[in-house]
Amino acid sequence: MVRILAATDFSEEGKPVLDFTAEMVRKCGGKMYLLHAVEPCMMDAAGCMAADDMLGGFSGMPPMEIDDQTTTILAMADKRAKLLAEQISRQWDIPIYGKAEEADDIVECVHDFCRRHNINILVIGNRHHSLLSSILLGNTAEKLVRAAKIPVTVVPCGPKTSV
Repeated sequence: MVRILAATDFSEEGKPVLDFTAEMVRKCGGKMYLLHAVEPCMMDAAGCMAADDMLGGFSGMPPMEIDDQTTTILAMADKRAKLLAEQISRQWDIPIYGKAEEADDIVECVHDFCRRHNINILVIGNRHHSLLSSILLGNTAEKLVRAAKIPVTVVPCGPKTSV
């Protein structure tokens, strides 16, 4: 059975990655996996954000310790990944496993997930960044491709593209 992973950042721009992966799984069979890597900056931000801000403006939330806030961010991201997987599963009538994981390094997190779940194909998005940001920060899609041990499909994402 083929296992295909779609890496997602939950953005609207990244939706073509999810649609492309779901269509591929539907056509060739197998199972789709969806992964959201929670970056350290989100974890660090939990220590300086009010609980109301962090939880999307829900008022009346009690103050939380930093460890509770980081756990809440991971739990919220994981819940969102699972809900998104359920929606895509219903829409495309395919089996999907959704997960969010803490990532000190996004590239390492994605490839580790692929190893643990015996993923055969990785599908990622590539946004159109400015030359300066690509030079200074690098490009996550490029890093994922360079470190890959399995085939990677790169789907164009962002306002300049359409599926």
